[in-house]
Amino acid sequence: MELNRQIAELALPTGFCLLEKRFVDVTIRYGVHPATTDRWKKILEIKALFEKEIGGSVYALLPGVVENSFY
Repeated sequence: MELNRQIAELALPTGFCLLEKRFVDVTIRYGVHPATTDRWKKILEIKALFEKEIGGSVYALLPGVVENSFY
C-alpha cells in the first residue's frame, strides 16, 4: 500500500518527477488543505524509509525523472 501511494506521488501525467514538483502541481490545482504539510512530511518520511531499504535514491530507479522535473 505504501509503495503504491509513493509511486503515485512521484508521477505527473508526463511521467515520474521529483516529489516537490508533484507537491506544487497538486497544490496549484487543488489548493492548500489544513493537513497538506503533515501529508507532505509523511510522504517524505516514507521516501526516506524506501531509500534506506534500497541503499540509494528512489529517483535512480525511475525513468524520466530528470526530464520531467527540469525540462
